[in-house]
Amino acid sequence: MKRHRPQEYSATFVETPEGIFTEDGIWFRTRERWIKEYAGGVLEEGRVGELLKEAAVWLRTAQTLALWLLLATLAVATPLQSAVATVAFFALWQAIGPAMVSRWAIPALRVLELVVLQALCFVGVLSWLGASGQVAAVVTGLAGFVMLRWGLLQRLLQPLTEKIWKRLYRMPVPDHVLRALIVRRALRHGITLADFAGIEARIQSHLKKR
Repeated sequence: MKRHRPQEYSATFVETPEGIFTEDGIWFRTRERWIKEYAGGVLEEGRVGELLKEAAVWLRTAQTLALWLLLATLAVATPLQSAVATVAFFALWQAIGPAMVSRWAIPALRVLELVVLQALCFVGVLSWLGASGQVAAVVTGLAGFVMLRWGLLQRLLQPLTEKIWKRLYRMPVPDHVLRALIVRRALRHGITLADFAGIEARIQSHLKKR
């Protein structure tokens, strides 16, 4: 088992017989050597840990965007409408988000997912709602913040999400997102990638043995 410590904007990760496990609690079923085999040219522009960190940020987009949607809708809609819109958006983005990967959005997402920023904005908006006598909105906001930040909504919807993922994506979603980021990085720098088919077959073969 090999442990890698981050440098600058990079993920700490451990390589195990089951794949790569990151500090964010995300399993990638690929291997570091497979990534280097597929994307050696890309890695000249960014280390494996950096790619894993970017993938982790994208994998949290449903949580990040849903939090800000909840905050925005609480100010203009009823608590029920806000809650329904947030849950619906979260479920939809969990399903289609892995197919919408954008490297350009990641710097902004890294800012939007900052806990301190989110907490300060929620405190400000909920304090304003409380001063206006909108108790239900305050309760909805607090409950939504806790459920999203602690991953409770994700766990509740996980059985449905996994069924959808199995229909939409050939590989485990973390690996799908990682590959998308590698491809976009390669296109940006005009780098030719190795054939991914062999690596995909190895990942799928490994999953079938589990």
